[in-house]
Amino acid sequence: MKIEKCMAVAAATATAFLAGCSDGSAPHTPTEAEIFGYKGDDLAGETNMNFVVTAPATTNWVPERVLSVLEHYEFTGDELALLKAAGVMQPCAPVSEMPQGYVKDVDEPWFAYWTKPADSFGISGVAGVLVHYDGDKKLFETGESYFSSYWPTKEEAEAALAKIKTQIEALGPKKFHPLDAGWIAEYVRLCVTGVVGMKADGKWSCMIDFRDKCGAGCGVWEPVDMQQERRDRYDYAKALKAWKAEVDALLAKNRELVAKAVEERGLECFADAQDVGTTPDGRVVKAVYATGEAAADTGSLEAAAQTFWDARAALVESALGVKFDGEISKEQDPDGRMTAWHASAKGDIFEAEVAMMMPVAPEEEPQPGVKPDAGEDGAGQSEEQRPEPPKAQWRVVYIERFQQGIELPPRPQQKSAK
Repeated sequence: MKIEKCMAVAAATATAFLAGCSDGSAPHTPTEAEIFGYKGDDLAGETNMNFVVTAPATTNWVPERVLSVLEHYEFTGDELALLKAAGVMQPCAPVSEMPQGYVKDVDEPWFAYWTKPADSFGISGVAGVLVHYDGDKKLFETGESYFSSYWPTKEEAEAALAKIKTQIEALGPKKFHPLDAGWIAEYVRLCVTGVVGMKADGKWSCMIDFRDKCGAGCGVWEPVDMQQERRDRYDYAKALKAWKAEVDALLAKNRELVAKAVEERGLECFADAQDVGTTPDGRVVKAVYATGEAAADTGSLEAAAQTFWDARAALVESALGVKFDGEISKEQDPDGRMTAWHASAKGDIFEAEVAMMMPVAPEEEPQPGVKPDAGEDGAGQSEEQRPEPPKAQWRVVYIERFQQGIELPPRPQQKSAK
């Protein structure tokens, strides 16, 4: 009885599989990408197409997954066996040193081609790899690797390509995609391209190119002028970084020397100073802002301004250990209501710029608080009616001077693009 029930369940299961789901929908038919082992976003590569250019005006369209993938895949045994049979380096993988036998063949501003003689697929030729050396990481970053053989005629090169294809067929490619001058052997992680073309010296080349679809490595080759621009940007960025580190260290040392000198001389500086920016060479700019009353009994606004200025200038000299070394610049605004004074001061520790703004009333206008019927001398005015002393605003902006032995190096200059 138990055997009959098991047979009935098995029969029902088989019937359901053949007929589809219980809701009557058709069974899922795996796509080519699924059969090959792709997953996730790469399954859309069935309909998304991309192209390979093998010769001028020749465009070869293949599914996008053949050239690039979005998901990650491990190397399969077939792919590793193919790389070993070709005698080439694993593409797009960094190495601390180049394998024995490889020498630099083409040296360009950013990239270099390293090659060695090789016998692969029963054919004598050259194994090579695109390389960029990262001096910061002390690593050789690689890009595509290849095996090339060279022939007097096109027919011989094509025969070599056909021979290689026969051997690759035994190493588990998912599919061959024909190109105008060759083919692409599709693997899930490797993109393997075989092409025939004429070299500049008139010989014919049969080239098998290997690229890791899951790793960019050092990238793809660029024309030499683009490489030079890339090299110039890199060298400038590296030099600028080193320059900034050296400047920061010198500025820190300078601050230590300034602090020591301030302490030895007993300078008070300005406790309420604010950091308002930096100079082009990196020194901190400090500023002090304040408002005060000018003396009211000096006889004139000009005299009041001078008295106020003298007091503030003496304060700056005492606090920073500086001396004013030039004439005071005095300007008045066009409507005659404000006067502005400015002067520079310098010492061996600080240099400063001092500015003052003070309102002045036009002579034809009565002073604030004077009654129209009061006498010319203001007789009869109460204490509250007498003019208030003018309010003056002043500002001190100062920076530390470079102390003895501190000299900043010149800033690196970036090469202009041609």
